[in-house]
Amino acid sequence: WDMSMYGASSDPAPTVVEVSDLTMRFGRKVVHEHLDLSVRQGEILAIVGGSGSGKTTLLREMALLQPPTSGRVRILGNEICGLGEQQTLRVRRRIGVLFQNGALFGGLNVLQNVSAPLREHTRLSDTLIDEIARVKLSLVGLTAADGLLYPNQLSGGMRKRAALARAIALDPELLFLDEPTSGLDPLSADAFDELVLDLKAALDPTVVLVSHDIDTLWRVADRVVLLGEGRLLAEGSMQALARSTDPAVVRFFQGPRGRAAQASV
Repeated sequence: WDMSMYGASSDPAPTVVEVSDLTMRFGRKVVHEHLDLSVRQGEILAIVGGSGSGKTTLLREMALLQPPTSGRVRILGNEICGLGEQQTLRVRRRIGVLFQNGALFGGLNVLQNVSAPLREHTRLSDTLIDEIARVKLSLVGLTAADGLLYPNQLSGGMRKRAALARAIALDPELLFLDEPTSGLDPLSADAFDELVLDLKAALDPTVVLVSHDIDTLWRVADRVVLLGEGRLLAEGSMQALARSTDPAVVRFFQGPRGRAAQASV
């Protein structure tokens, strides 16, 4: 189909993730079938779709956490299928992931959680690692005192911020966010959206996020891809998708929640 109708750029930035002919099956269930998708350097790309459309699975495939059944995934110039252990580790150092539930280590305080990737992947001194971790906490709006708290002492919003600080510990070129505002109240979700934009301005990573939050899509996404029926149904800016007459796009973006989100922009 003609992608220009969805606002695709005629002169796109370099591609940092390229998914080609991707198929993913769990037993008899086909999650993705011959799916193609590119992520451009410097953009915030949002992946959306109904429940069971494979949004998180696709993110995990792109983040080297889930090998596909077949097809190709190329990340930061590396074909990930067949990568050796050391090569995989080098690519992973250039990637940050915020998991939906935060996935913080319960036995470590916040500062130790943020320090963990630095201790694993660098040979820096403990003093310097702690200093860098405190800088990352500051970047996400947490204080040195917050760094001494444990995950079970944090509010939902603070937990997300702590997990984001850990995700950016190594200054990733590519940042994956899985449902970053899920479970947050509207004010905390708004604040997290602003945080993502602030981090984008400060560190300039390429960002891929999975979200069902229409408000987040309008606020932060440069481009949105809609998954369904095992394939990519549509892609474009939110402005372009909001004008689309494609039935699948209309159902997802132009219902009552979608209209309310658009009106609040």
